[in-house]
Amino acid sequence: MLSIIICSRKPLLDKLLSTNIEATIGVAYELIFIDNSKNIYSIYSAYNEGIDKSRFPFLCFVHDDVKFNTPEWGLKVINHLKNENIGLVGLAGGDAMLRIPFDYGALNRRMNIIHVDKTGNNPIEYVRMPIDFQGNSHPVLLLDGVMLCGRKNLFDKIRFDELIGGFHAYDYDISIQSFLAGFCNLVMYDIEVEHFSKGRMDAEYFRKIKYIYEKWESILPVFERNISTDEQKKLLPKLEIQRAKRLLKWLVRSGMPLNETANYMSTFIRKTGNKRAIFILNFIRIKILFIYIISTIRNKNIN
Repeated sequence: MLSIIICSRKPLLDKLLSTNIEATIGVAYELIFIDNSKNIYSIYSAYNEGIDKSRFPFLCFVHDDVKFNTPEWGLKVINHLKNENIGLVGLAGGDAMLRIPFDYGALNRRMNIIHVDKTGNNPIEYVRMPIDFQGNSHPVLLLDGVMLCGRKNLFDKIRFDELIGGFHAYDYDISIQSFLAGFCNLVMYDIEVEHFSKGRMDAEYFRKIKYIYEKWESILPVFERNISTDEQKKLLPKLEIQRAKRLLKWLVRSGMPLNETANYMSTFIRKTGNKRAIFILNFIRIKILFIYIISTIRNKNIN
C-alpha cells in the first residue's frame, strides 16, 4: 500500500535502512531506490521518476539517513492520508512563507523528530514543538523534506518542478503547490523517526531558496489557513524584521560572498516595503564584515 521513494548518492540502499523499514512499516510496501551516485538526477527529477515507477496509492519520499522507531508507522501515515482534504504529511514544518526567505519556521515551528549525530560528538536531541502538544497531527503550510508523504493521485495535480534542479528547496515548492491546490499539509506527531543529519545551510541552499521565493513572489506572504487575516496583518511587520536579521547572519555564515549577500538582502527586503526592515540595509557591507568577524571569533559555521 506504500511506495517508499529514496534518492541517494550511494549506489546501493543501506541494508540497515531497508531492514529497519521492513521490520517497522506494518503494511505492504515497495522500495523505489533512485541511484544517484553518478549525479544524473536532481532531487526533483529523481522524485518524479519515483512517482512514475510507483505502484501503490500512498507515497513516501524519505531521506536515506533515517531510522523508524514506531511499529506499524506505515498504517499511521495511511490513516493521516485517508482524509482527502490532506495533501502532504511530514515531521517538521511551519505556518508561514514570508517575503523574506529563510526556512520553514517563520511562524509556529512544528516538529517531531530525533536528531542523531553519527559521529557521537553531539548528544541525541529529541525535538518536539510545541513541547506539550498532545495531538496526532497539526496543520502547517510548509514541510521539511526529511519525510514527505501523500496520496499518489495528489501528484496528478502537483509535481516536483524539474526546472529548479539541484537538491534544495523541493520541500518548500511542493508544499506550496499542495496548499494552493486546496489541500491541508500536516506535521505528524504519532511517528518517531531518527534523522542522522540536521542538513547544511550553505550558500547554494540560500541561492536555491532565493529561486523559490522569486517563483512565488506574486502570492507572498502566505499563511496557514487557521491564521486569520487580522492576525496576519498584525504579525507580518515584526516577523519580516526578525527574518531579515536572521537571514543576514546566516548568509554570512554560509560563506556567501559579501557583494552577493548585500544584493540578496536588498532584493527581498525592498520588496516588503517595511521601513524598519529596509533600515537594516544601511551600511549593509559594514554589518556583513562585523558579523563575519564575530562569527569567526565565536566559532560559528563559516562554510
